[in-house]
Amino acid sequence: MARKKVKGSKQYRMKVVPHRPFFGVFSVLGVALLVLATSAAAYFAGQHKMRLGLDRKTQAHEAAESHLDKLRRENEELRMRVATAEQSVAIGEQANEKVRAELVEKESLIAELRQEISFYRGIMAPADGSEGVSIGRFSISQTGDARRYQYKLLVQQSAARHNVVTGSATFTVVGTEAGQPKRYPLSTLSQQVDSESIPLRFKYFQNIEGELHLPPDFEPEGVELTLKSSARKGFNIERRYGWLVQKT
Repeated sequence: MARKKVKGSKQYRMKVVPHRPFFGVFSVLGVALLVLATSAAAYFAGQHKMRLGLDRKTQAHEAAESHLDKLRRENEELRMRVATAEQSVAIGEQANEKVRAELVEKESLIAELRQEISFYRGIMAPADGSEGVSIGRFSISQTGDARRYQYKLLVQQSAARHNVVTGSATFTVVGTEAGQPKRYPLSTLSQQVDSESIPLRFKYFQNIEGELHLPPDFEPEGVELTLKSSARKGFNIERRYGWLVQKT
Protein backbone atom coordinates (compact mmCIF):
# COMPACT_ATOMS: atom_id res chain seq x y z
CA MET A 1 0.00 0.00 0.00
CA ALA A 2 1.54 3.27 -1.05
CA ARG A 3 2.29 5.95 1.58
CA LYS A 4 0.33 8.97 1.24
CA LYS A 5 2.33 12.15 1.54
CA VAL A 6 0.79 14.87 3.45
CA LYS A 7 1.37 18.11 1.78
CA GLY A 8 3.04 20.82 3.75
CA SER A 9 4.74 18.59 6.44
CA LYS A 10 8.58 17.93 6.70
CA GLN A 11 9.74 14.36 6.63
CA TYR A 12 12.58 13.18 9.01
CA ARG A 13 14.81 10.19 8.39
CA MET A 14 14.92 7.91 11.33
CA LYS A 15 17.97 5.74 12.29
CA VAL A 16 17.97 2.85 14.64
CA VAL A 17 20.88 3.02 17.21
CA PRO A 18 21.66 0.05 19.42
CA HIS A 19 21.26 0.65 23.11
CA ARG A 20 24.66 0.58 25.03
CA PRO A 21 24.13 1.60 28.59
CA PHE A 22 27.88 1.18 29.75
CA PHE A 23 29.59 2.94 26.84
CA GLY A 24 29.70 6.37 28.57
CA VAL A 25 31.07 4.93 31.78
CA PHE A 26 33.86 3.08 29.98
CA SER A 27 34.69 6.21 28.00
CA VAL A 28 35.07 8.25 31.19
CA LEU A 29 37.15 5.51 32.80
CA GLY A 30 39.36 5.26 29.73
CA VAL A 31 39.98 8.95 29.70
CA ALA A 32 40.68 8.89 33.44
CA LEU A 33 43.09 5.97 33.08
CA LEU A 34 44.80 7.71 30.19
CA VAL A 35 45.22 10.88 32.24
CA LEU A 36 46.41 8.84 35.22
CA ALA A 37 48.90 6.88 33.12
CA THR A 38 50.18 10.09 31.53
CA SER A 39 50.55 11.72 34.94
CA ALA A 40 52.27 8.65 36.36
CA ALA A 41 54.64 8.51 33.42
CA ALA A 42 55.42 12.19 33.81
CA TYR A 43 55.92 11.74 37.57
CA PHE A 44 58.23 8.75 37.21
CA ALA A 45 60.12 10.50 34.41
CA GLY A 46 60.55 13.53 36.66
CA GLN A 47 61.63 11.32 39.55
CA HIS A 48 64.14 9.57 37.31
CA LYS A 49 65.49 12.86 36.08
CA MET A 50 65.68 14.20 39.64
CA ARG A 51 67.49 11.05 40.78
CA LEU A 52 69.96 11.43 37.96
CA GLY A 53 70.53 15.06 38.95
CA LEU A 54 70.93 14.09 42.60
CA ASP A 55 73.32 11.31 41.67
CA ARG A 56 75.43 13.74 39.67
CA LYS A 57 75.41 16.26 42.55
CA THR A 58 76.23 13.49 45.02
CA GLN A 59 79.11 12.34 42.88
CA ALA A 60 80.31 15.92 42.48
CA HIS A 61 80.04 16.44 46.26
CA GLU A 62 81.92 13.23 46.96
CA ALA A 63 84.59 14.22 44.45
CA ALA A 64 84.87 17.65 46.10
CA GLU A 65 85.11 16.04 49.56
CA SER A 66 87.80 13.67 48.28
CA HIS A 67 89.74 16.55 46.72
CA LEU A 68 89.35 18.55 49.94
CA ASP A 69 90.69 15.63 52.00
CA LYS A 70 93.62 15.37 49.61
CA LEU A 71 94.34 19.08 49.97
CA ARG A 72 94.11 18.78 53.75
CA ARG A 73 96.62 15.93 53.75
CA GLU A 74 98.95 17.86 51.47
CA ASN A 75 98.56 20.94 53.66
CA GLU A 76 99.38 18.91 56.76
CA GLU A 77 102.43 17.44 55.04
CA LEU A 78 103.54 20.93 54.06
CA ARG A 79 103.06 22.13 57.64
CA MET A 80 105.18 19.27 58.90
CA ARG A 81 107.85 20.08 56.33
CA VAL A 82 107.79 23.74 57.32
CA ALA A 83 107.99 22.82 61.02
CA THR A 84 110.90 20.48 60.28
CA ALA A 85 112.64 23.14 58.19
CA GLU A 86 112.12 25.78 60.89
CA GLN A 87 113.46 23.40 63.51
CA SER A 88 116.47 22.67 61.32
CA VAL A 89 117.04 26.40 60.82
CA ALA A 90 116.72 27.00 64.58
CA ILE A 91 119.20 24.20 65.30
CA GLY A 92 121.52 25.59 62.64
CA GLU A 93 121.27 29.09 64.09
CA GLN A 94 121.97 27.76 67.59
CA ALA A 95 124.95 25.85 66.26
CA ASN A 96 126.20 28.95 64.41
CA GLU A 97 125.70 31.06 67.51
CA LYS A 98 127.61 28.52 69.58
CA VAL A 99 130.45 28.44 67.06
CA ARG A 100 130.42 32.24 66.89
CA ALA A 101 130.61 32.47 70.69
CA GLU A 102 133.47 29.99 70.75
CA LEU A 103 135.31 31.98 68.08
CA VAL A 104 134.83 35.20 70.03
CA GLU A 105 136.07 33.48 73.18
CA LYS A 106 139.12 32.12 71.37
CA GLU A 107 139.80 35.50 69.79
CA SER A 108 139.61 37.09 73.23
CA LEU A 109 142.01 34.48 74.58
CA ILE A 110 144.40 35.07 71.67
CA ALA A 111 144.18 38.82 72.25
CA GLU A 112 144.99 38.32 75.93
CA LEU A 113 147.95 36.09 75.09
CA ARG A 114 149.20 38.63 72.58
CA GLN A 115 148.91 41.35 75.18
CA GLU A 116 150.87 39.26 77.67
CA ILE A 117 153.53 38.60 75.06
CA SER A 118 153.61 42.29 74.24
CA PHE A 119 153.86 43.08 77.95
CA TYR A 120 156.86 40.84 78.54
CA ARG A 121 158.44 41.81 75.23
CA GLY A 122 158.07 45.49 76.15
CA ILE A 123 159.73 44.88 79.47
CA MET A 124 162.58 42.84 78.08
CA ALA A 125 163.10 44.60 74.72
CA PRO A 126 161.44 48.02 74.50
CA ALA A 127 161.05 49.84 71.19
CA ASP A 128 163.71 52.32 70.25
CA GLY A 129 163.01 55.95 71.04
CA SER A 130 160.34 55.16 73.63
CA GLU A 131 162.75 55.36 76.60
CA GLY A 132 161.55 51.89 77.54
CA VAL A 133 157.92 52.98 78.06
CA SER A 134 155.10 51.21 76.20
CA ILE A 135 151.45 50.16 76.42
CA GLY A 136 151.58 46.63 77.70
CA ARG A 137 147.87 45.84 77.68
CA PHE A 138 144.59 47.49 76.81
CA SER A 139 141.13 45.92 76.89
CA ILE A 140 137.45 46.79 77.06
CA SER A 141 134.99 44.32 78.62
CA GLN A 142 131.22 44.35 78.77
CA THR A 143 129.29 44.43 82.03
CA GLY A 144 125.70 43.67 82.96
CA ASP A 145 124.63 47.09 81.66
CA ALA A 146 124.41 47.33 77.86
CA ARG A 147 125.97 50.81 77.80
CA ARG A 148 128.48 50.33 80.62
CA TYR A 149 131.97 48.90 80.02
CA GLN A 150 135.10 48.13 81.99
CA TYR A 151 138.45 49.33 80.68
CA LYS A 152 141.96 48.23 81.62
CA LEU A 153 145.19 49.93 80.59
CA LEU A 154 148.67 48.74 81.54
CA VAL A 155 151.62 51.11 80.98
CA GLN A 156 155.05 49.56 81.48
CA GLN A 157 158.78 50.31 81.46
CA SER A 158 161.64 48.08 80.42
CA ALA A 159 163.22 46.03 83.19
CA ALA A 160 166.58 47.37 82.05
CA ARG A 161 165.60 50.83 83.28
CA HIS A 162 165.15 51.67 86.90
CA ASN A 163 164.22 55.33 86.85
CA VAL A 164 160.77 56.52 87.88
CA VAL A 165 158.52 57.35 84.92
CA THR A 166 156.33 60.44 85.17
CA GLY A 167 153.90 61.81 82.65
CA SER A 168 150.24 61.58 81.64
CA ALA A 169 147.86 59.41 79.64
CA THR A 170 144.97 60.61 77.53
CA PHE A 171 142.03 58.28 76.86
CA THR A 172 139.50 59.30 74.19
CA VAL A 173 136.55 57.27 72.85
CA VAL A 174 135.77 58.09 69.20
CA GLY A 175 132.64 57.26 67.20
CA THR A 176 129.50 58.80 65.77
CA GLU A 177 126.45 60.45 67.26
CA ALA A 178 123.40 61.40 65.17
CA GLY A 179 125.41 60.54 62.07
CA GLN A 180 128.22 62.97 62.96
CA PRO A 181 131.76 62.19 64.24
CA LYS A 182 132.00 62.52 68.00
CA ARG A 183 134.83 62.32 70.54
CA TYR A 184 134.44 61.78 74.28
CA PRO A 185 137.35 62.09 76.73
CA LEU A 186 137.32 59.49 79.48
CA SER A 187 136.61 62.16 82.10
CA THR A 188 133.12 62.73 80.61
CA LEU A 189 132.33 58.99 80.52
CA SER A 190 133.76 57.79 83.84
CA GLN A 191 133.09 59.05 87.34
CA GLN A 192 136.49 57.70 88.42
CA VAL A 193 138.44 60.18 86.28
CA ASP A 194 138.49 63.87 87.15
CA SER A 195 140.48 65.33 84.24
CA GLU A 196 141.29 64.52 80.63
CA SER A 197 144.90 63.71 81.53
CA ILE A 198 145.51 60.70 83.76
CA PRO A 199 148.74 61.09 85.82
CA LEU A 200 151.47 58.53 85.27
CA ARG A 201 154.08 57.68 87.90
CA PHE A 202 155.67 54.24 88.09
CA LYS A 203 158.99 52.42 88.00
CA TYR A 204 158.05 49.18 86.29
CA PHE A 205 154.32 49.36 85.35
CA GLN A 206 151.10 51.11 86.22
CA ASN A 207 147.53 49.76 85.95
CA ILE A 208 144.75 52.15 84.99
CA GLU A 209 141.25 50.65 85.11
CA GLY A 210 137.67 51.58 85.79
CA GLU A 211 134.22 51.80 84.22
CA LEU A 212 132.84 54.07 81.54
CA HIS A 213 129.23 54.70 80.50
CA LEU A 214 128.39 55.58 76.89
CA PRO A 215 125.64 58.07 75.97
CA PRO A 216 122.46 56.46 74.54
CA ASP A 217 122.85 57.70 70.95
CA PHE A 218 126.62 57.33 70.71
CA GLU A 219 128.05 54.51 68.59
CA PRO A 220 131.69 53.81 69.55
CA GLU A 221 134.26 52.94 66.89
CA GLY A 222 137.52 52.92 68.79
CA VAL A 223 139.80 54.35 71.47
CA GLU A 224 142.73 56.73 71.06
CA LEU A 225 145.47 56.53 73.70
CA THR A 226 148.29 59.01 74.12
CA LEU A 227 151.18 58.70 76.58
CA LYS A 228 153.33 61.77 77.17
CA SER A 229 156.37 62.15 79.36
CA SER A 230 156.62 65.05 81.74
CA ALA A 231 160.23 65.51 80.60
CA ARG A 232 160.84 67.86 77.72
CA LYS A 233 162.43 65.22 75.46
CA GLY A 234 160.65 62.27 76.94
CA PHE A 235 158.37 59.66 75.32
CA ASN A 236 155.31 60.50 73.26
CA ILE A 237 153.30 57.41 72.34
CA GLU A 238 150.04 57.45 70.34
CA ARG A 239 147.93 54.35 69.71
CA ARG A 240 144.47 53.74 68.29
CA TYR A 241 142.44 50.61 69.12
CA GLY A 242 139.24 49.38 67.55
CA TRP A 243 136.16 48.98 69.71
CA LEU A 244 136.70 45.27 70.42
CA VAL A 245 134.66 44.32 73.46
CA GLN A 246 135.65 41.23 75.40
CA LYS A 247 133.12 39.08 77.23
CA THR A 248 133.66 38.69 80.95
